[in-house]
Amino acid sequence: MLMKILTLNEWGERWMGAMSAVLWQSVVLVAMAALIAWSLRRSSPVVRYWLWQIVAIKLLLMPFWSLAAPLPSWTTSSPVSPLATSRRSEVPRDDSGRMPLQGPPQWAGDAGVETPLAGTPIREALATISWRAWLFSAWFAVVFWQFLRLPRQRSRLTRLLRHGTPADEDITGMVTDLAGQLGLRHVPTAVSVADDCPVLVFGIWRSWLVLPGQLMARLDQSRRRQVVLHELAHIKRRDLAWGWPVEIARIVYFFHPLVHWVAYQLALERELACDQLAMARGGHPPADYAQTLVEVVSHTSNSAAVQAAVAAGATGSQLRSRQTQQPNPS
Repeated sequence: MLMKILTLNEWGERWMGAMSAVLWQSVVLVAMAALIAWSLRRSSPVVRYWLWQIVAIKLLLMPFWSLAAPLPSWTTSSPVSPLATSRRSEVPRDDSGRMPLQGPPQWAGDAGVETPLAGTPIREALATISWRAWLFSAWFAVVFWQFLRLPRQRSRLTRLLRHGTPADEDITGMVTDLAGQLGLRHVPTAVSVADDCPVLVFGIWRSWLVLPGQLMARLDQSRRRQVVLHELAHIKRRDLAWGWPVEIARIVYFFHPLVHWVAYQLALERELACDQLAMARGGHPPADYAQTLVEVVSHTSNSAAVQAAVAAGATGSQLRSRQTQQPNPS
């Protein structure tokens, strides 16, 4: 019990040091990235997307980089005090010149906290756990719970695909034709679902294109091509794989508002980059494409499928976050 508490206190101390470094360094990093993104506001959204992607990866790896470069040992070693040396020489010795037997060594704990000895009741032993260790335990529990939710959310998407039906020949042919235009190696499987869910692509190795039947029935052929082309742009850009670093960062730093803001900016620039690619390959004017966005936004509801899609490795058309953005055809 004693060793476990000492180990937990040590982990809490190290975790607190790492998180403290991440907090102030992330503020500086995000402020610099926001300034650069503002200066690039008239450039392509692809440039800003990779800027925020680099920031997300840096935030995720920041604790490992700081721990990989510890301070030299001489910077942390404390000099020996002459007073301590004199006190050590004043220790009484027996007639043979040997030091008398001392009691068992005491373990160093936090300041002002007594270290539990063997046989100490559990209640008193728990009282010696430092507040850093309790904070570290709470953080670990929340992160572990969020990682446990990922397989469940993925299974919800799997059930959504299971309840869907293969798309008709017109949509399948359209998907095949547009995938060839984008140079995709594998054509995703188009599935029509009756649920009120957003249009999304799902799967890294084998891609699925989920299309709500009610929305596709309301759109004409031209607007269908715009929607499908936008979703295929996610596969072309490999957004399904590149979406994981920022999602893991959001899980690890769930308490950090700047990390959630970076994730929002990254998702916004990702959607704008797909809009740009869809307009460039589809040849649609910005006004017509914007009208398609409005129709898709009017259909999409705040359902749990959106959160499950992002967390389980799917990328959907998060049109609500950019409905006020003017598509840039350049």
